[in-house]
Amino acid sequence: MAKFLIYTPSYNERSGGIIVLHKLCHLLNDLGHEAYVYPYAYTYEINRFNLLENIFNFIKWSFFSSITPFKTNKHFNTPIFKGGIKDIENFTVVYPEIVFGNPLRAKNVVRWLLHQPGFHEHRIYYGRNELLFKFNSAIKDFSYPGSVTSSHELKVIHYPLEYYNNNTKISRNGYAYCVRKGKGKTFVKDHSNDILIDNLTHQKISEVFKRCEYFISYDTYTAYSIFAALCGCISVVVGDSGVSKIDWYPNVQDRYGIAYGMEDIPWACQTMSKVYDRVLSEETKSRDNVAMFVEECNRYFQS
Repeated sequence: MAKFLIYTPSYNERSGGIIVLHKLCHLLNDLGHEAYVYPYAYTYEINRFNLLENIFNFIKWSFFSSITPFKTNKHFNTPIFKGGIKDIENFTVVYPEIVFGNPLRAKNVVRWLLHQPGFHEHRIYYGRNELLFKFNSAIKDFSYPGSVTSSHELKVIHYPLEYYNNNTKISRNGYAYCVRKGKGKTFVKDHSNDILIDNLTHQKISEVFKRCEYFISYDTYTAYSIFAALCGCISVVVGDSGVSKIDWYPNVQDRYGIAYGMEDIPWACQTMSKVYDRVLSEETKSRDNVAMFVEECNRYFQS
């Protein structure tokens, strides 16, 4: 039986990356392995240019962490690790790509690339002998000196279908939009009368998707684009400069139900009916992907 620690922030239903970190832990336990979530702490590089800034960040993070309980999803099997650093020796630790270095000083390290390395923190510091997994085809090919990047994708998804469905048939009108990680992009239309979904709950967002005709996302990689299509809302992604549709998602199935730019709306409409079956298939594949992940970890770290 393999043993894993998933280094993750407190559960947050509005963060896709956090959701899949907790879901990975759940699936590992569901497959009969031993897995725990380990509360994330902000990691950073200290140099003479950012010493005071990062001392302040450390104090701020420590304060808020001390007064905010670590949350889990009550529907997931995600126990919180209660041991100490010395107890980690026999665990494989899974870090998301944003983590700087190896804060738990683990011997066996997996780096899960949930986004392009360096996108969020603008710097990368990994270690030697790590095993790297891309989340899906949207992550560009990446390698790090002294480590190995798996040829398999560790795609784990969780879609709250109790919210996102097309069960309600009503007259649709208007636009919803999100900015999220697309901050700074030029808007493709005037959104003064449209509904911004950023920071709304799943319940509220699903209600918006079920009454709006269009959803425009300036964040190129957010599950809300799929959620909108599941609700029967025409879903449009505003692409990044210089990134083609094929570069965005090389796998055509990952593009079902989503237009890459306003001119691609006919594609979104033509393939919207395929999204639900694709989602169910991906849920099943998530379990298979995790089983593959365990086998590859065992081979890599025991060789």
